[in-house]
Amino acid sequence: MAPGPEATVDARVRLSGPATWLLHHKLACSATLARLGSERISTLLVMLTIGIALVLPGLLYVAVERLAEVTERWDGTPRINVFLTGEGGAERALSWGAMADVADVVYQSPEASLEELLAATGFGGAGFGAAMEGVLAGFEGNPLPAVAIVTPTPAAAAPARIRALAAQLQAEPGVEGVQVDLEWLQRLKAGLALMERLTWGLGMLLAAAVVLVVGSLTRMAVTQREDEIRVLKLVGGSDGFVLRPFLYLGLIFGFAGGLAAVLLLALALAFIGVPVAELARSYGSDFRLGGMPWAVALVLLGGGGLLGWLAAMLTARRQLAAIEP
Repeated sequence: MAPGPEATVDARVRLSGPATWLLHHKLACSATLARLGSERISTLLVMLTIGIALVLPGLLYVAVERLAEVTERWDGTPRINVFLTGEGGAERALSWGAMADVADVVYQSPEASLEELLAATGFGGAGFGAAMEGVLAGFEGNPLPAVAIVTPTPAAAAPARIRALAAQLQAEPGVEGVQVDLEWLQRLKAGLALMERLTWGLGMLLAAAVVLVVGSLTRMAVTQREDEIRVLKLVGGSDGFVLRPFLYLGLIFGFAGGLAAVLLLALALAFIGVPVAELARSYGSDFRLGGMPWAVALVLLGGGGLLGWLAAMLTARRQLAAIEP
């Protein structure tokens, strides 16, 4: 018995519902995965290419962020080391506490400076004492000078005020030299800021490279299926229906490339983490690269998928508009 008009209308309504829309997406995704599975070697090479492009800015970003965390833990109070000569250094140094821009002055005798040097270099133990005595025997007495450690007030912590105070202390009698602490830290922060900009610049360049790679692959896929696309348009296939498999192609390539980048970044951090920690330990630092940050992993996965989808959409739309049934 043939269905009546009401049944036909109901069937059309059911076919145009959300279930059919999801079914079309499932079929498009399955067909795309099947095509990629039949070309495993080329698919793997594309994934690795995208992964390598994404892992480079990711590795730089992790390194810059970890270095920034270490520098933030260091004391940011600027200090001025004033090296003294002659007698009465302690009295002269303590008198500087009355200066308007000086918050505190600590006097360190030559003997205390020598003890600090021995402790910092590891020569303070019994086994190294004789060796250090042999080294110091070539000098007439203690070669280290007395030091006055001057801490400026918070209002004088600006670089210009620090330089002016250092010049003022340099002009004091009995001052052999002046060294401003944290200049190296300021240079390090400036270097980190430069590295951060380079990381973003490199990331944008490599993101553009990913878009170009996925766009080229999408263009090739559209060209290979040009006859099939004409048939689909001829029988009434909508632009969205024809475009859908290519969007999944770009999305899968981008997401898989992001996954490859996450794995490569985890391997790189594990591979160079121990040597970096040993190098930092030799300089008395507790710097560690650590493991894979989850936020970076999510950015690589989501960013890779988004770049692939965007490249496929822009390329496929332009190509499909030129194909007429």
